[in-house]
Amino acid sequence: MSQHMTAETFLARVAKRLRIRQIARRAFWTVLILSAAYAVLLLVGRLSGLFPQWFEPWTVAAIPAIGLIVGMLIRSRSLREDAARAIDRHLGAKDLFLTWMMLKEPSRDRSANWGYQGLVERDAEAAVGKTRAADVVPFQWEHPSLIAAGTLGVLLLGAFFLPTLDPFGEVAKANEQQQAERFLDESRKQTEIRKAQLARKDTEEENSEEVQKAVEELKTGLKQTRKEQQKENLAKLNDLQKKIGEKYRNLNTSDLKKLFQNVNSEQKFGQIHNQDKFRQWQQELQSGKSDELQKEIDQLMEDLKELAKAEDPVERSEKERQIRKKLQELADFSKEKTGSPALSEALQRALQQMKAGQDTGLDEQAMQALQESLDLSKEELQSIAQAARDMKALEKSLEVLSMAKQCNANGQCDGGMFAGKELALADYAEMYRQMMGSGMGAGGEGDGDGTGGRGQGRGGQVDEDDSIATDFQDEKSQSPIQKGKFLMTLSAKGLSEAGEMKEQEYRRTVGELKQSLDEVITQEDIPPGYVDGIKKYFDTLESSTPE
Repeated sequence: MSQHMTAETFLARVAKRLRIRQIARRAFWTVLILSAAYAVLLLVGRLSGLFPQWFEPWTVAAIPAIGLIVGMLIRSRSLREDAARAIDRHLGAKDLFLTWMMLKEPSRDRSANWGYQGLVERDAEAAVGKTRAADVVPFQWEHPSLIAAGTLGVLLLGAFFLPTLDPFGEVAKANEQQQAERFLDESRKQTEIRKAQLARKDTEEENSEEVQKAVEELKTGLKQTRKEQQKENLAKLNDLQKKIGEKYRNLNTSDLKKLFQNVNSEQKFGQIHNQDKFRQWQQELQSGKSDELQKEIDQLMEDLKELAKAEDPVERSEKERQIRKKLQELADFSKEKTGSPALSEALQRALQQMKAGQDTGLDEQAMQALQESLDLSKEELQSIAQAARDMKALEKSLEVLSMAKQCNANGQCDGGMFAGKELALADYAEMYRQMMGSGMGAGGEGDGDGTGGRGQGRGGQVDEDDSIATDFQDEKSQSPIQKGKFLMTLSAKGLSEAGEMKEQEYRRTVGELKQSLDEVITQEDIPPGYVDGIKKYFDTLESSTPE
């Protein structure tokens, strides 16, 4: 110890070491007491399964932290006095430092002890050089530290490896609730992601931006055609047909294609027998509308609000059953009739969210997630309806293009007649139809050497010279008529060759072809507008006779 250290400094160092030792001792005992309580609660919680989630391994680290806080909060009021007594005890000085400390207190009246105060202070200063603060208050930390560390280690092993029993079923219930909470959080994130994707589209417009642009480009192209530029017109019309046809094929995917099929099917969905309702919904979506389905979802949302207010258990149970039934109907309709995976996923999520709320009692959280899924379902329906309108617009565009090409072949295609007019596709189709029906073709008044003179024929049979030698060979295929893929077809006007065909064989052949009709239509990507005409044709074949 330095000879220049004052008694005041020495007393302060001893008091500091006393303070550190007090904190360590109190923290040690606090750790032991808390460890004992933790061990008891751990055993009860794991063996009974009542509160196993309280004892995660990280909770063991809270024990020494709490012990240190408790040790620091409790302070001794007479720390300087304790330090003075410890020094006197170590030096055997019979209260030398205690007396000196009391004489140094500001509240003391020093006039009464002027005779010996100087002597006491001199002896205290002299004693400082004979010892160290570490000798007065030594730190003995090894043994307590080992005990505390061993105790915490045992608790940590117990938290990791002590099995959880479930005699009362509380653990299973807690696990189900945790899984339900995680599912609801994850499903809500999926709903938000899909809503963000749909937000980039304006599904309330008649057609999507891409299809609107294609239709406007078609109208502009039709206005630019000229009667005297048949070759240039044909190139322009072919280019437009290629672009619009590509868009139609991209839109007419297997998902959307399902929407336009089997509208009259009698297929049953499990135990649900609302085919009229499903057929009405499908027809509405095919026409590019979703009003009835939107109303159905709005009614579901109102039912959910009533369910949240219901207090009678019987009433709640009945409401839940009705809501679940309606949701299941919508989900089945979406899966089997619309072909939209996004809509089916949204409705399936709604069903699962409702089940999670019923099973675990997370009514408020599940209700909010269910409302969000139903909102998303409404947006999905708007998107499907717009896609159906897009398909019809593209189909109509292809029809107009076909008519324009026919008119161009007859020298009638002149965009000047559309100049300055804002017409819809139906107006273009009607005007082309009128031109085609008028028969004002290029050959109407032209020159010709046919059977009737200048540009006109009189019908009848044209004379032929059979004496001219040709390489023609009369052959017939021996393969029977059967359903399958046509390799080649030839169209000809006039009566067929005379022959006999049994009515039974005729009807069997037509029946086989009719059975494969749906499959052929699907494989060949026939536009929906032509399907009814094809089916009607085969109906007339079946009802007619072989004659």
